[in-house]
Amino acid sequence: MTAFYHLAAQDFDTTFAQAMMAGTYVQLPRCPMCKTAIRERVAPLVIEWDLGSDQIADFTWPEVLNELVVTERVRSAFLAERFKGVGFEPVEMIEKADLRRPRNRAIAHNRVRLPYDGPPLWSLAVRSSCRLDLEKSGRSLVRECEACKRTRMIVHDSKATLVIRPESWEGTDFFRIQEMGGGVFVGENVRNAIFEHGFTNVDMKQRGYLPIASKGTF
Repeated sequence: MTAFYHLAAQDFDTTFAQAMMAGTYVQLPRCPMCKTAIRERVAPLVIEWDLGSDQIADFTWPEVLNELVVTERVRSAFLAERFKGVGFEPVEMIEKADLRRPRNRAIAHNRVRLPYDGPPLWSLAVRSSCRLDLEKSGRSLVRECEACKRTRMIVHDSKATLVIRPESWEGTDFFRIQEMGGGVFVGENVRNAIFEHGFTNVDMKQRGYLPIASKGTF
């Protein structure tokens, strides 16, 4: 079996610019039973750069680990590898209207400023998802609302590896696991490509094993 990995930001790395999401979600009506707020992700991904640095990494994480912004360098490499289960969508950037570029050069370099004139940036869109074998993964789900079907995961064994249900996996290089929220998972070919190209601000944590790969995959 082949290992798979969870993509994550490098811990405590403040070298690179950080971004926040802005206007990427549409608020939907609250659940009539539990009153939980529900929102829907819509394109394009809209970000605003935060204070801290003007250096853009190959991977930027605007909302924890659910959203990824990548450079043209990453997009070109992944397209050349013909990885399955991934696409690339435009990114829009906004800046507060009253934000002025400081005259002090040192201060000016603590933020990515608009208009942006660097290489294109892309929202990495994962096109495939699969299901978790909860029992083998040491987890279970508890239904918390019958109206909106909201669930809560209980982890019985934090050291257990994640096991994918074979019939649910589409044989892709990129995928999400429906029971694990919006995290992005990849196979060993993607992991190897990231290492070979030396992409910045990305870490890969092994989480489990994929079903036996079909010919030509991984």
